Amino acid sequence: MTELYLIDIEGTIVIDKSYTPIPGAVEWVENLKSKGKKFALVSNNTTHKPKDLLSVLWRIGFELDQKNVHTCMSMTLDWLKSENILNCFVIGSSGLKKYLKENGIRIHNGENIQAVVVGLDDKLNYNKLKLATSSLINNNARLVALHANKIFKDKDGNIAPSVGGVVKALEYASGKKAQVMGKPSELFYQRVLNGFETPAESSLMVSDDPLSDLVGAKKLGMKTAFVLSGKYKDKEILSSLDNEWHPDSVFDDITQIEI
Repeated sequence: MTELYLIDIEGTIVIDKSYTPIPGAVEWVENLKSKGKKFALVSNNTTHKPKDLLSVLWRIGFELDQKNVHTCMSMTLDWLKSENILNCFVIGSSGLKKYLKENGIRIHNGENIQAVVVGLDDKLNYNKLKLATSSLINNNARLVALHANKIFKDKDGNIAPSVGGVVKALEYASGKKAQVMGKPSELFYQRVLNGFETPAESSLMVSDDPLSDLVGAKKLGMKTAFVLSGKYKDKEILSSLDNEWHPDSVFDDITQIEI
C-alpha cells in the first residue's frame, strides 16, 4: 500500500510554466487530502521562491501547506549553509538570487567566490559562463546545480534546454563534478522521505520525466508512475532506458491513478 505520494508539479499537475492545471488535477489532490494520505509536491523549479510557488499553486486551486511543497531552491539554501558557503556566483533567475540574498548568501562575481550555483537562466550568455568557469578554476569554487534536467516546457509550451546542459558545460570546462540538489538526487529524495518518516518502499513517485525523476526514485526503491501529460506524449521515450529502470505504471495523466 502507498503511504506517501511524491508528485512532480510541471507536466504532472500543471501543464507547463504557464501553471494551467491539468484537468482534474486539483480535484485529485483534494481527494488525497480528504483521504488523509501523506503527500509532497516535489519540484525542480528554480525561478519561484518556495513561498511564491506555494502562492501560485493556491491561486490556481491547490490549497496546500508549505510542508507539502519541497523545492530544489530550499534544498540548495540549506546545503550552502551546512557547508558554510556564503559567497556565490549565480547563474539563474532573479527569484533565485533574491531568495539566496534574503537568507544571508552574498551574490557577486569578484574574489572569494566559494560556489557557483546554477539554475535556469533565460538570459544566459557567454560572459556568465566565463565568469563561472573562472570562479571554479581560479577560486577553486564548488559547482552546485539546482538540478540537472535535460529539457523543460516553457510558458509557451515549447521544449527548451534545461539546467543540465549548462551544468555539463561547466563540468567539462572546469573538470569538477557538480553537487546536484534537486530531483533525482538521493539527497533530495531522502530529505523528503525522512521528513514524512516513510520508507522508500512505501512511496510512489509520479512524474512526466522518466529519464531523471523516476529513475532516481526507482534507484532508492520507490514505486514509480509515468504520466504522459507533460514533456513526453507517448511511451516511446522509455525505449532509451534499460528495462530495470522502466516505470512501474504509465498513465495518460495523474487523474487515472487510483488513491
